[in-house]
Amino acid sequence: MVGYVLSHDLGTTGDKAVLFDLGENVITASTFVSYPTTYPRPTWAEQDPMNWWKAFVLGTRQILRASKVKTEMIEAVSFSGQMLGCLGVDEWGARAPLMPSIIWMDQRSVKQAQCIRERIGERAYYKITGNRVSPTYTVSKILWVKENKPRLYRRTRKFLQAKDYIAFKLTGNYCTDYSDASLSGMFDITKRRWAYPMIEELGIDVDKLPDAHASTDVVGEVLGDMAAKVGLSGGTPIIMGGGDGPCAAVGAGVVRPGSAYIYLGASSWIAVCSDKPLLDPKMRIFNQWHLDPGKVSPTGTMQAAGNSYRWLRDEICTPEKGRAAKAGESPYVVMDSEAERVKLGSEKIIYLPYLMGERSPWWNQNARGVFFGLALGHARKDLIRAVLEGVGYNLKTILNSLEETGNEIRRIMAIGGGARSKLWRKILSDIFGKRLAISQYPEEATSVGAAISGGVGIGFYKDFSVAEKLVRTMDEEVPNVKNHRRYAVYHGIFEKLYKILEPLYDELATIDD
Repeated sequence: MVGYVLSHDLGTTGDKAVLFDLGENVITASTFVSYPTTYPRPTWAEQDPMNWWKAFVLGTRQILRASKVKTEMIEAVSFSGQMLGCLGVDEWGARAPLMPSIIWMDQRSVKQAQCIRERIGERAYYKITGNRVSPTYTVSKILWVKENKPRLYRRTRKFLQAKDYIAFKLTGNYCTDYSDASLSGMFDITKRRWAYPMIEELGIDVDKLPDAHASTDVVGEVLGDMAAKVGLSGGTPIIMGGGDGPCAAVGAGVVRPGSAYIYLGASSWIAVCSDKPLLDPKMRIFNQWHLDPGKVSPTGTMQAAGNSYRWLRDEICTPEKGRAAKAGESPYVVMDSEAERVKLGSEKIIYLPYLMGERSPWWNQNARGVFFGLALGHARKDLIRAVLEGVGYNLKTILNSLEETGNEIRRIMAIGGGARSKLWRKILSDIFGKRLAISQYPEEATSVGAAISGGVGIGFYKDFSVAEKLVRTMDEEVPNVKNHRRYAVYHGIFEKLYKILEPLYDELATIDD
């Protein structure tokens, strides 16, 4: 009898686990266990790795109990995880880590990023890593730890990502994969290995970095003492898996050069599949390794997509939250219904979605959010639609960047929680001027990608081309040509607005608290 792959996606808001039936190629069961993010200071963001572990254990037990699948039927465990983190552990890290994890959205290492820029050079760095210098990358965060927590840095045996920590707890081995390594800011994108000369130039101890593996590698087995705690059989193979972006690519069926997908979650990104890194002369996009070790996933990521909508929900849309509670439905459903009452262009309100600085396409940690064009007579519903459109305008700029580097994109697969909003999909399709499809499992795409990686890792699937057969399309939006032309005007104003405000963002950042 064919068994199952258990995959865990350690995301920003929680751990999504799925049990993937290798025989039927379907999700048998899924569960989600949330954990908090703390914000000790403005632009800082941390998570307690022990909450990741608790969520992993609870999610595993819940999914096995609900599915009634016996532990011996689990052929492998594989992972997806949030990227660009910084977690130091010592040799006793399986008990407790040395520090909270500095997660992807954290911007505290601006000074360290500037030092990298000065020592290596922006263009030289981009040529080596396929990435821009940014405080979001692990390398800047490690340098922050070294400068501000020197004792902690000295005690650190390895710096790990979220999924790496859980794999370490289960196996006792310090490992990462090519995809996570490629967004650390320390990985040679063309040689597929740690960028040793650059790392040494920056003064980081190379031996504090874990071994980098293919996402399909078996990196260990569930240790006997961990098996009972987790509820798995001892000796169960652990497949490395990958970062959430590359896992999402596979879970969206994007495994052939030229295919593309968009992820709509707390952050958002657009990515394509390529046989080689794509180095943009303007350095707007970045490169990360695909789960397929022979492919790369050029990407443009923005910081606050779903986070913008969540902020609006929590800080402004109190009446909509109340109505949703009474009706027993999601506040986002009510917010979408309000936005549908507003015509294209949000009554000339333009929203700049820069609540946590911005990565692609501007790479400006000082950028801030803006509602432009407010006037008496505007209502909350106008702001709601403006947020949906404003995120779309930024994503359109990212899409243009990808196409200008040689990608011809006709159709985009949408995944992530935000993809469930038919209104948002329609807005994005019209802004992009592209067909926008939604997959069968939009919120489980990263977990499905990790599961497919597990299936390839144990030899059940020949290669990642199987994803094109496994990922089914459920619906598709076709762009309205007239709407696309009208949105092009607003998108032009959106880009001009950012460029006008750019020096003011920098000036604002120089003001002492």
